[in-house]
Amino acid sequence: MNRWLARGHSVFWALVASLVLLMVSTLGRLPLTVASHFGGSGAANGWSSRQAYAALLLSIGILLPLGIIGLVHGLTRRGPELLNIPFKDYWRQAEHGAEAVRLVRAYTWWLACIMTAVALATHWFILKANTLQPPRLATTGFGVVYIGMLVVIALWIGGLYHILRPSSLQP
Repeated sequence: MNRWLARGHSVFWALVASLVLLMVSTLGRLPLTVASHFGGSGAANGWSSRQAYAALLLSIGILLPLGIIGLVHGLTRRGPELLNIPFKDYWRQAEHGAEAVRLVRAYTWWLACIMTAVALATHWFILKANTLQPPRLATTGFGVVYIGMLVVIALWIGGLYHILRPSSLQP
């Protein structure tokens, strides 16, 4: 397995540590009632308590990605049979099954990285929005982050297709 592919696990935990540190160090800067949802114009249209906001953001940035990792781990416990992956006829052959499981599990950590990075960016934008009176989200920057997320997820999907191409595994 490629070294960069195996690093997703470490990168994810570094991003989790960054998210937790950012949240802990900045949560006190948010008002007790946080503007946590914004309309297309950037105007706040939903609020939550500081604690509820933190719990939701940490759940989205940590627990949801870990749930996906756990789901993939559970689905692959007995092999690749339950995976809907490219070239599944190849990967479901007995001699290739273990490698398919290793590749998919490792690659899924990178999806978790994307999700946690987006949670980090989201907190940064919400933190900045709540410094304004009335709270206002920088929609251009926020839109760039979310369009970027869609592009990165599309690249992630393309990368999954690439690493699972049987010909890409040949020296």
